[in-house]
Amino acid sequence: MTSVYFRPNKKGKTVEAAGKRLQRRAPDFGTWWIRYRDAAGRLVRERTAARMEGEAERIAHKKALYAEQVAAGIADPAPVPMTCEELFTRYLDANKHLGSQAPMRSQVKVWFGPHFKKKPVAAITPADCDALLVAARKAEQAQASVRQLHIRGRLIFKYALRLGARRDNPWDQVPRPKLPKRKPRYLSRAQTAALLGAARGHRLLLLTAVLSGLRRGELGGLMWGDIHWDEGPYGVIYVRRSWGRDTTKGGEERLVPLHPALRPDLESAFKSAARDEHGNLLEDYVFPSPEGGMRNEAWHTAKLVRRIARWAGVTLPEGFTFHDLRKTFLTHLIQDTGGNIGAGQQLAGHSTPAVTATYYLGKDVGFLAEAVEGLKLVEPAPAVEHTASTPRLKLVANASRNSRKG
Repeated sequence: MTSVYFRPNKKGKTVEAAGKRLQRRAPDFGTWWIRYRDAAGRLVRERTAARMEGEAERIAHKKALYAEQVAAGIADPAPVPMTCEELFTRYLDANKHLGSQAPMRSQVKVWFGPHFKKKPVAAITPADCDALLVAARKAEQAQASVRQLHIRGRLIFKYALRLGARRDNPWDQVPRPKLPKRKPRYLSRAQTAALLGAARGHRLLLLTAVLSGLRRGELGGLMWGDIHWDEGPYGVIYVRRSWGRDTTKGGEERLVPLHPALRPDLESAFKSAARDEHGNLLEDYVFPSPEGGMRNEAWHTAKLVRRIARWAGVTLPEGFTFHDLRKTFLTHLIQDTGGNIGAGQQLAGHSTPAVTATYYLGKDVGFLAEAVEGLKLVEPAPAVEHTASTPRLKLVANASRNSRKG
């Protein structure tokens, strides 16, 4: 059973109120609606883009036929009706337990929500997605921020696939913005020593960061129980979690052997940690929040590093953040071990050695010079005196004679 009907808009109602004959033409005087039974037998009312009654009837018959085919199992069901506004709300609710969702919530509020509004999820096209990136560039957003919009938009609409609101991801057809590859930022040995010397009560945090390569979130989630003092020569840290999640960023547990220069400071902090009358630790976390418990995004470690640098009188590389202490660890580790990127990859928890080499290995001239010196392709020999070729000497002599004649 199908039927169509016309709903007049403000202009159409004005015509009717004047007692004139209403031309049922959309969208000038209103909108054509249809009724039909869906695959579950429910009566559905939908607004259409039809201009005339005949077009609306064809749409209604097509919808009804498709519903019969779905019910018979000879056609795939249509996407679940859902607006973008509803999709964003459901996505954020489903992932609110993740501490890393704070930037996502901000971008949904500032960019995705105002851009897509209440448009049907199934109607979003790659052009709509690309228009968001264009708007961000016009607003003079950094290229990294535009890239994050692409990444997060793709995640949201991937969730729409799970909900059945779409059959494809429109962001897959939008090229991801590329970022220029920048030289990794890291500290020299002298800078590292200066910062540690001026760190005061934050020395253990900095020392752990530069000698273990743990991420900020992993340091915030590090518990005393994760340190196995009796394993390996100096002990082992089992990296098991990051704030806001039960696992690490890579989703896998990894181990990082304690550096001999880190063990004494960590052990001293462990022995001096507050305990109850039975000797049990009152705080499980190595670097707890001021209120106790696990740290979160409110831990302003970048500001802390810059403040310590001012105390030490050290000029940090432009844009230096706490995460660059991890790059400092990996850069010096790989250089000091003769270019062992494989070990760096495992200690950092990267998916491939290429990630370590591309984004975390700083290029030091001295290190590269040592590598070149180690090349045995040609053996050193006494310097050979080089002279200009004979044809070149003749050309120079002729030019000199011609100039004297002139």
